[in-house]
Amino acid sequence: MNYARRLQLLRDSLDNNNVDAFVTTHLPNIRYLSGFSGSNALFIVTNTASYFLTDFRYAAQIEDEVVADEKIIGQGTLFSLAAKKKIFSSLRTLGFESDHLSVEQFEQAKKAAGQKEFRLLRGTVESLRAVKEEEEIALIQKAVTITDAVFKKILGIVKPGVVESDIAAEISYLHKKSGAQNDAFDPIVASGKRSALPHGRASNNTIANGDVVTLDFGCVVDGYHSDMTRTVCVGRPKAEVKKVYSIVLDAQQRAIEAVAVGKKAKVVDAVARTYIASKGYGKNFGHSLGHGLGLEIHEPFRLSSVSRDVLQTGNVTTIEPGIYLPNNFGVRIEDVVVVRRDGCEILTSSPKEMIVL
Repeated sequence: MNYARRLQLLRDSLDNNNVDAFVTTHLPNIRYLSGFSGSNALFIVTNTASYFLTDFRYAAQIEDEVVADEKIIGQGTLFSLAAKKKIFSSLRTLGFESDHLSVEQFEQAKKAAGQKEFRLLRGTVESLRAVKEEEEIALIQKAVTITDAVFKKILGIVKPGVVESDIAAEISYLHKKSGAQNDAFDPIVASGKRSALPHGRASNNTIANGDVVTLDFGCVVDGYHSDMTRTVCVGRPKAEVKKVYSIVLDAQQRAIEAVAVGKKAKVVDAVARTYIASKGYGKNFGHSLGHGLGLEIHEPFRLSSVSRDVLQTGNVTTIEPGIYLPNNFGVRIEDVVVVRRDGCEILTSSPKEMIVL
């Protein structure tokens, strides 16, 4: 990973925001800037140096993992440790992440830094993370490939009489068996009427013949996430299921074809949304078309009707239209794609034609 380049881009933003230092406690951002994969850290970046602070548990780990000018191990709160090391003494204006810093942490920071000016920033590192380096894309592809392989194996156990939570457990097992660190999120396995729940976590519901089953899951590889949704049919699907499935698949394909550098994210969202509405199901597609992913399963980049994002080369996003008919069934199809100079690269390779088990 090119940490030097990332820090330079961050320092450029410090100048633009008129702050002397950037302070973060948000672990995904700390990992992006330094490589740290642990659970407790403070990272401070000035125009001339970077300071990484953590506790004794990670003393050995950070020697091989963290890139920073100074690596500091200590006890107590990390902000008090920074004060003890006089990191704040020559600084006047400190930039904090308003969307990640807790009130308690902010109080600790004010006590540690003393009479400094505090400026709350938003999305400073996330805007950098939105454009992925090729090494990051390769890790996302590795995670996606594992999830694709797990989906293929899972199809063999999706049948009448099987409990949703058992399928979810098998997904988690196969992810780790295949080399993933863990699940990207609790697997969604929603059958029958529950398939109309966009985030229907696996329950004790038993799959029955004729059910529609939504499978939404992903894994983590070296910190980077995958995310995929497929909707399958157990037994012969009803005519309306076939109709809705075809509409969702067409909507997704139209959206994928609309992806282009410089295009507004809300325009891509509108391609799928308008098509679904034209088929009479507009009110049944209520979530955004897609979300960025990488070091987090949901990153701020959004394909939605209210998004202000503009597509850039290197953006990685999901494209996942869905139609949900309450107390009946739902269909969602989701792929991970990369925005390229000449359009869109689809990382997900699992089949999207209706699968009947």
